[in-house]
Amino acid sequence: MNDETRRVLDLLAQGKITVDEADQLLRAINAPPPPQEAAASPKPRYLRISVHKPANDRRPEKDVMIRVPIGIIKSGMRLGAVIPGFAGDQVMAKLRERGLDLDFSTLDSTKIEAMFAALGDQNIEIDSGMAQVRITCE
Repeated sequence: MNDETRRVLDLLAQGKITVDEADQLLRAINAPPPPQEAAASPKPRYLRISVHKPANDRRPEKDVMIRVPIGIIKSGMRLGAVIPGFAGDQVMAKLRERGLDLDFSTLDSTKIEAMFAALGDQNIEIDSGMAQVRITCE
């Protein structure tokens, strides 16, 4: 018997509370705790890009790992949205040539946050046969 139960029974024995009140208190004491919300996974702080190029007859095997703070990426994206005139048309044309229709002038902080939230625990893995690229958030 724990201290709280003992106190409730002592109060009942002393006549300070009724049997119904003691019953309510004992049920409250012994009730299971309310379920807690699942702990949200921590926000990713870094974007890791790993590139592995296998060796061939002209060069040895090569591994490159880049770990960039997401804050810097967000700042750079915002900067691209603020100054689209700085070679903006040329950059947009090059992106479109490669199949990316991305307009930095329309990006705002909510879209950037949504993009990183959507990436979440996803891993992006690309194997071209000549190199393997893996992009993760951590």
